[in-house]
Amino acid sequence: MEVKAWERFWEKSWTDVWVKEGYQHGKDPLFHILYNNSLRNRHRTALIYYGTVITWDELRDQIMRAAGGLQKLGVEKGDRVYLGMQNCPQFVISYFAAHMLGAIVMAISPAYKEGEVNFVLNNSESKVMIIEESVVPVVNQIRTNIPSVKHIIVTSLEEYLPEDPYPAFPADPNGKGIECPGAIAWKDLIANEPLKKMADVDVNDVALLQYTSGTTGHPKGAMLTHLNLLNGAFVQAVQPYNTVDSVLVAVLPLFHITSMNDHMLAWAFGGNTMVLLARFDPETWMQAVERYQGTYSIVATPVVIAISNHPSFGKYDITSLHNFGIGGATLPQAVFNKYKDLGITLFEGYGMSETTATTAFNPNDAVKLGSIGLPVPQVDLRIADINDLNRDVAIGEEGELWVKTPSSGIGYWNDPEGSKETFLGDGWVRTGDIVKMDEDGYLYICGRLKEMIKSSAYSVFPAEVEEYMYAHPAILECCVIGTPHKVKGEEVKAFVVLKADWKGKITEAELIEWAKSQMAPYKYPRHIEFRDSLPKGNTGKIMRKVLKEEEAAKSAQK
Repeated sequence: MEVKAWERFWEKSWTDVWVKEGYQHGKDPLFHILYNNSLRNRHRTALIYYGTVITWDELRDQIMRAAGGLQKLGVEKGDRVYLGMQNCPQFVISYFAAHMLGAIVMAISPAYKEGEVNFVLNNSESKVMIIEESVVPVVNQIRTNIPSVKHIIVTSLEEYLPEDPYPAFPADPNGKGIECPGAIAWKDLIANEPLKKMADVDVNDVALLQYTSGTTGHPKGAMLTHLNLLNGAFVQAVQPYNTVDSVLVAVLPLFHITSMNDHMLAWAFGGNTMVLLARFDPETWMQAVERYQGTYSIVATPVVIAISNHPSFGKYDITSLHNFGIGGATLPQAVFNKYKDLGITLFEGYGMSETTATTAFNPNDAVKLGSIGLPVPQVDLRIADINDLNRDVAIGEEGELWVKTPSSGIGYWNDPEGSKETFLGDGWVRTGDIVKMDEDGYLYICGRLKEMIKSSAYSVFPAEVEEYMYAHPAILECCVIGTPHKVKGEEVKAFVVLKADWKGKITEAELIEWAKSQMAPYKYPRHIEFRDSLPKGNTGKIMRKVLKEEEAAKSAQK
């Protein structure tokens, strides 16, 4: 079918903060821009890691030495290089060293287990692995099953720590003292002679395989080109009004597309300073923002909730944050107000692995709470009727979001069928997200197409129910799923974490009764389960999939 984009009427809502003329892409990939920034800003600070300061001069030297080391190991253009690390200087150095050779990066969570790592390595036929110590036990278990891997480089998160780290470093005993036979030490990799000549890379060459967790089956490797990374970096470097003096605080994992783009790629484009934190802890994050005068950070919504509820909230001065972005869940008004009282406006955005993260977000001087914001420059979209994909819905109606942008990937690695479902040709991507748009062009997430609950033939989107539930003052966190029902097909169930001062003061039945008054009969939760906490992934996002699996296991036992 021929896909026609909507008229970009939302451009009338762009504020003066945003660059409206878009970006003219040249022939230089992002790693060239990083290299040039390192020359211009050579004595300025590039990275801060728990107090260790790395200048742009020092960073360029280490990237080129790592690239020289990888070249010595036989890495060539098109080879896949697997990165399995939390946030640390080695991740950044490895990422751009691989690109200097024209290799394709795969950024994978170090929390992946044997089955996941085995699948991803064999699916991609990776040649080299660069991993932190905690991944060694996993690799040792599958060594005989990964024939494509020729070399493994092992590093420690503590290699770049100063004598007196600030904030305190979260030590991880996993993998310490465990040998990885035949592995190369990180210090030996960067002891090599620097790379003399960067690879001849076209911006349309594949730069990254970003494996998505997906809702079913094995992860899929979204193929993102150097042009995709360049455009994603431009959007997040320029639209939030970052400058060379900005200080980006990255605690969201860099292996996740949001942090990779919104922090690392934007930093490479802007030539500013990035503060790296290996793992999230509310007090550690606040200490880092205060000490290093962070101006910009992107986190998952549950993270800002956790920070605002921490006893030390208000103890540290975090008012330097003039750009504080969120996403992934509904933000309660009360939490928004807590930050507003400090002079910090939280702004929500939207993106996905297949579109190199950001395709929409709120201008921080024109935020609509509950909205994922306005489409950014150079984004075309349509909102399709889920019952008739040839029809566009009207303003205010719910439908599936389709987007076209220079950040849109080109397909899934070794998966033509999956590619056909999501990547429609001519740059169009089906997001699988159900949205609606208001008359000003602001978008609102209503749910995921695959997470939609069918109750008595009605379509119920979990995100909408959660938004209503968050209006109750007792609720700290909430996640909604569908549970099987013989007559209705599915019923709505909510998992709820109560605020400390509400525990023991309200029952599940009372909360259900309240919900009946807030939404239509087919939407309100018929079951509520109180939990002390909800399962969360590396980004802090609530893992709906885990709760659905738990419920499925319970049903199977009945």
